[in-house]
Amino acid sequence: MRAAGRTRRIAVIAREEYRRTLESRWLFLFAILFALVVLGLSFLGLAQSREVGFQGFARVTLSLLNLSLFLVPLAALLLGVTSVAGGAESLSLLLAQPVTRGEVLAGKFLGLGAALSVAQAVGFGGGGLVVAWNAGSAQAPGFLALTVLSIALGWLSLSAALLLSVIWPDRLKAMSAALSLWLLMVVAYDLAVLGATALLRGVPLQAVLLPALLVNPVDLVRVLTTLAVGSGALFGPTSAVLVGFFGTAGGTALCVAVLALETAAPLWAAARIFRARDW
Repeated sequence: MRAAGRTRRIAVIAREEYRRTLESRWLFLFAILFALVVLGLSFLGLAQSREVGFQGFARVTLSLLNLSLFLVPLAALLLGVTSVAGGAESLSLLLAQPVTRGEVLAGKFLGLGAALSVAQAVGFGGGGLVVAWNAGSAQAPGFLALTVLSIALGWLSLSAALLLSVIWPDRLKAMSAALSLWLLMVVAYDLAVLGATALLRGVPLQAVLLPALLVNPVDLVRVLTTLAVGSGALFGPTSAVLVGFFGTAGGTALCVAVLALETAAPLWAAARIFRARDW
């Protein structure tokens, strides 16, 4: 009975968070943006060659990949931060209800994650259906892999955002920390890895590259999506190393486990801090 009551309370909080999030216009625009980008990349992908018309999923997936890796973590981080940080009055009112802090955090995480996932599914799926109707479904598994991995990256980024929010309840500080984390994951981390590989020339490439890719979820999603499309050769000299590891069933299972751990660990830490902090 106690577990059923806990589940019911979490579901109520998640449902309310989901409703409020979907009512925001910017998330709706986020979905529309992805749908338009998918259609634009497919229809105008060869415009420079004076060929206009819908192209298949291979070109669309690789072109959409970098945009997804930029926008999805940013949207999820800002969404998670604004839901908790700076909302002392609404949060205090919620905590005054007969619910635990762990239930509040779990409900917010599930509601926000569900809303973001719906927006991504509508954006990717709507555009993908039009592309499939006009250009066929060849290479559609790669596009599907990008969609699933982008949704997973959104949940992971939401988890990190909730942790930042409970560490810095002030919205300005939390947003600054979120933007700093986004810049680190998307831009600065790759530069640091390139510098490390240049300095450690005597060390085998896989000894540096593989752990580095596992640490940063953005790079991990990039590699997994590129391999799913079958374009591992784009990695150049590192292709054999990456395909040999990530292209196996064991490597894929390890990547999934790492993404799950990188989602659960910040959420667990956020729950611990949230219970101890005075709101």
